Amino acid sequence: MTTDAYLAVRCDADNPDEPDGQCGSEGHWPVRVDTHTELRRLLRTERGWHTRPGGRDICPDCWAVGRR
Repeated sequence: MTTDAYLAVRCDADNPDEPDGQCGSEGHWPVRVDTHTELRRLLRTERGWHTRPGGRDICPDCWAVGRR
């Protein structure tokens, strides 16, 4: 068995439907990236994630329904 660590970005949108009030969706890339900056760039350009001022990451589903 082998293990590997990978970087993930969690959605910071407020979601009243979740028990803790946070969306919690994660985004990661199938190929290893070394920094969260690189991961955010790939998620933004390839998968529709958004980064708000102050560094809040919003997944495409929350962005589409206006949870910003």
